[in-house]
Amino acid sequence: MISKNNVSFSKVDKKDYFIYIDKNTNRGIFTPFYKGTHNSFFYDFKISKCRIFHKDAKSYSILDISLDGKRIMTISNDSGNSLGNRLRIVEIGTNKIFLELNSMYIYEAYFTGNPQYILCRGKDYNIVNTFVYDIIEQKIVYILRENIFISNGCFDEKRTYFLYPSSYEDNTINQLNLFNLSDAKFVVDYSNIKISKVCLINKKDLALIDGNNAIYLYANKRIYWKLDLFLLFTSEYEGGIFYLDRKIYLDTPAHVRESSDAEIISSTVLFRIDEDSGNLEYLVLPSDIKFKRFTTMFGYKIIDASGNVFDVRNNKLQHFPLKLYR
Repeated sequence: MISKNNVSFSKVDKKDYFIYIDKNTNRGIFTPFYKGTHNSFFYDFKISKCRIFHKDAKSYSILDISLDGKRIMTISNDSGNSLGNRLRIVEIGTNKIFLELNSMYIYEAYFTGNPQYILCRGKDYNIVNTFVYDIIEQKIVYILRENIFISNGCFDEKRTYFLYPSSYEDNTINQLNLFNLSDAKFVVDYSNIKISKVCLINKKDLALIDGNNAIYLYANKRIYWKLDLFLLFTSEYEGGIFYLDRKIYLDTPAHVRESSDAEIISSTVLFRIDEDSGNLEYLVLPSDIKFKRFTTMFGYKIIDASGNVFDVRNNKLQHFPLKLYR
């Protein structure tokens, strides 16, 4: 029986990869969580082909892939240079460079639905900002109201808008239009909520994360349910979430130790929340594999940071040959 005292969550280590797979193009990027520890590479699942973009694939990290799947964005892993690194936009297949930016230090960067703009967080003259960069005019055209981690916000499906939590107003979400650069904000009418992360759910609603304490479903301008993580687990949850098939998954597997009269039984589970009811559920994962943080893949498949592929509907396990390209 699972209880709050016998659950512990996996931790990120130096062998783990950040994986992002675009379901529309069947193309994905693989980059180590710890930059420079292993190769960063692009993979086309349609033709089962891997590509790298430098003779030393550890010297750069792939940050994002464009919405049409034709370009990637990379940064150099210049750990010895605190003033600047090199951001590039590269065409897949030809390695043609569309943009090279080395006048500041970039931490995060994402393509947007506007092909002229990218969204970045970086340091320029020792000042850190989150900003919109015009890749044609090659200049900053907009600085966000607040310096936030881009990964704590979310885009709509077409990346027309970017939404992010306010760090000054606990229950407020900011919204930036990535075409006309107009901004707005709206207040979540719920007491005692401190929004730290915003995630898109089912293409239209939002999951709001309150630190490591709670997850809320926000739809039709109101809170539908709240799940208190600190009441469910004594182990602090530091991972993220993803959405699949009307379920909100905690992306980090949990280890459960159950005692019986004869022995202690260990199992690995993946917790998920039913979108409609807000009830907590779990999937039992194969016991002979050490699973890492998961993300969505194709259909009902998810892939973890070690390359294990699990189908959440039929419980079949496959393996992506991550070690071959590492």
